[in-house]
Amino acid sequence: MFSDVNFDFSGRAAIVTGVGSPKGIGRAIFRGFAEAGAHVAGCDIDDDQLSVLRREEPDAFVKNVDVRDKRQVSDFVGEVAARYGHIDILVNNAGIAPFCPLIDLDEATWDVTFDTNVKGYFLFAQAVARHMIAQGRGGNIVNVTSVSVHESGEHKAHYCASKAAVGSLTKGLALELARYGIRVNAVEPGAVDTLIVKDAYLAGLMESLKENPGTPINRLADGLDMVGAVLFLCSEAADYMTGSSILVDGGGLAGSQMPDAVLREYENAKTDRIKKA
Repeated sequence: MFSDVNFDFSGRAAIVTGVGSPKGIGRAIFRGFAEAGAHVAGCDIDDDQLSVLRREEPDAFVKNVDVRDKRQVSDFVGEVAARYGHIDILVNNAGIAPFCPLIDLDEATWDVTFDTNVKGYFLFAQAVARHMIAQGRGGNIVNVTSVSVHESGEHKAHYCASKAAVGSLTKGLALELARYGIRVNAVEPGAVDTLIVKDAYLAGLMESLKENPGTPINRLADGLDMVGAVLFLCSEAADYMTGSSILVDGGGLAGSQMPDAVLREYENAKTDRIKKA
């Protein structure tokens, strides 16, 4: 019965990558699983931010890991499995967004973007899937992608291409791992008020985006807005979902809205026409 489904993750062990940023999506998901009763292990490449997280969550297991390094990924996943006895959930979230005009983009920036945003997801998914298969109890993998899976933009062609690659990777993983009871899905955030986005944009443009987010919900998202979608995908409520993506963009991709000033003029004109009729 659906009424029996809950979001209690007690006894389950989850890995979340990219948990360093205090305003980031990874940190919010990390805490979301912890509040839902799960054992949560997190990693990030920024050890200074991890030190803050260790002070705030002294019982949490967090470690400095470069997601581009296969040995570091494998060692960390092995430590988590040994610590908790099993791994049930992986949330691939670690990523970078070094926005740059295409004509100025150097090869090194292209490479580090794809190594972090795509290779890192693959390495973690492969390492965790091997443990899940050996455990024989299934599991869930959620890849945090982006609305950029569906659209691109100026100064971020390389970033959008990397996210589109993860969208395809999600489907490939879902196809290969379904036979083992491992479901693989994705969450696609729109513009989120995080440090990585703020660093990607000029400060003035970021403030402008906050004032005019261009979404029907009329605000930027924050990391907490992604937590519900991730928990849902890892719950029994989503048992028949794999290879799927949930768009969490405030309605932005649904289409553009008429500016308020134009809408008011339209409504006034319509009222005048009705009066004259």
